[in-house]
Amino acid sequence: MLVLGVADNHDSGAALVKDGRLVAACGQERIDRKKNSGAFPWGAIDAVLDMAGARYRDVDRVVFGTSFTPSWLLRRFPEFHHSRKGSGQFSPLFNSYVAYQVALRKAGLHMQEVAACKRLLIRKLQDRGFRKAYIDLMDHHTAHAQAAYRCQDEPVCLVLTVDSMGDGISATANVGRHGQLDRHWDQSGFAAINTYYSRVTEVLGFTPNRHEGKITGLAAYAEAPEELLNHFRSQLRFVGPGFSRVNYLRPQSADDAFYGRLSRWTREEVANGLQTVLEEAVTQFVSYWVNRTGVRHVSVCGGIFANVKLNQRIAELECVDSLFVFPNMGDGGLAIGAAMATTGHPPHELPTMYLGPDYTAAHIGKELSIAKLKPKKPDDLVGEVVKRLVDGKVVARFAGGMEFGPRALGHRTLLVRPDSPEVNIWLNDRLQRSEFMPFAPVVRDVDAGRLFHGYEKAAHAARFMTVCFDVSDEMKEKAPGCVHVDGTARPQVIRERDDPEYYAILTRFDEATGIPALINTSFNMHEEPIVCSPHDAIRAFRLGRLDCLSIGPYLVDQTA
Repeated sequence: MLVLGVADNHDSGAALVKDGRLVAACGQERIDRKKNSGAFPWGAIDAVLDMAGARYRDVDRVVFGTSFTPSWLLRRFPEFHHSRKGSGQFSPLFNSYVAYQVALRKAGLHMQEVAACKRLLIRKLQDRGFRKAYIDLMDHHTAHAQAAYRCQDEPVCLVLTVDSMGDGISATANVGRHGQLDRHWDQSGFAAINTYYSRVTEVLGFTPNRHEGKITGLAAYAEAPEELLNHFRSQLRFVGPGFSRVNYLRPQSADDAFYGRLSRWTREEVANGLQTVLEEAVTQFVSYWVNRTGVRHVSVCGGIFANVKLNQRIAELECVDSLFVFPNMGDGGLAIGAAMATTGHPPHELPTMYLGPDYTAAHIGKELSIAKLKPKKPDDLVGEVVKRLVDGKVVARFAGGMEFGPRALGHRTLLVRPDSPEVNIWLNDRLQRSEFMPFAPVVRDVDAGRLFHGYEKAAHAARFMTVCFDVSDEMKEKAPGCVHVDGTARPQVIRERDDPEYYAILTRFDEATGIPALINTSFNMHEEPIVCSPHDAIRAFRLGRLDCLSIGPYLVDQTA
């Protein structure tokens, strides 16, 4: 049984489940090289089928992780739907579309639009060659919830989703019991916290739906005054069982509109105020549903949970026994939820996110030859990489299957020694990234418990770099380059069985320096997706003026 899951949204992609096992997943952005690509994911579909050695005609079932978003209406206006400019994202026209979707669902008429979308998709797939596949659509938040439930190992689990607005809904509460997931509650799209956070991101001069993480990082540099906190609370708050309706429209006047008044405070204070009030509202939401259901193991999905500081606050709640954050928590992850929901298998630990394209040594060697590079093929690749890291070099690592999701997890990664506080300045400058953004560490699982406070409650999530933790004194002393100004870090915790070579690099670096961590940041050019192919890696290596490229079995120094 071959099941193809498809995310056809502003962050499109595909996932493949074979005989109940997740075997491949890829985001369209990695193929077409357009950040957060919203193109129909033919490239990602081809990639996951290639990895499984399958063709269109072999697929038994195709499930789209959305029912009527984007609807037939927005499919007629792709340039509006995929716009990255504030004029489209927060215009009155967009608000009208939200109202349209919410009204359809409330009136019970949304199934008519589901049917219209389904007809369009059937025609599109059949024209391409999907002849025998049964084609189905799944509710947006159901796909989020299924991904969160099926990829963790607690048989009884509270599953919460919070997203900007999918299929007329912005949040749900669900309980999974022994393989069955039941929705207990949902909330309309008018309480779209994500869109509200994105609106403030734009007001502060950043790109909405892309730079929200910068607001989270910026929030650590100031403390918002109470007047500003109350200003945010007037818009965003928990009201039980969900959230207040929020206003994210573009202000008509900079003097008296809600967003216009934010100019009275510094951008650091605004970022802190927004982050503080977000944490208040969502932790109250989590506590409410834990107490109401009596289920203390929590799994979350949806774009708001890309906020790693928020996830830390959830994990710290006394009422929560464990927290799992689905690693591709945004709409790109809908593909996995849609595909895995059809398996009927009980939930189990997600073994890996190295689900993307892999490349042979022969393919890599050919690309290096075309680029006129002269690589080495050392007998001890790990030793050569560690030697360069000890010398303070920036090593780009390209190995195995590409990561699926927004985080670099060691296979398309830049590694740097973390013991200099100044690394945040010079490395961000070289990568042309915002200077206030902290770098993340990678550490071994045997070290994580003593380096990060509260690690045990979110150990599974920490494998995928989705939660912040307060760091220990040892971490502050030995790896200040990946500790944020607020004393936290967002680690990737690696087990030896996840990637023995990656683990060995950490082990031998620790033996050589006494430092139990490395900086791990994404291997990409600024504002581009993480690299996918050897060609992408060689290009970024050259343009980024990186010191060394470890690619497959080869090693290339920039001077070569």
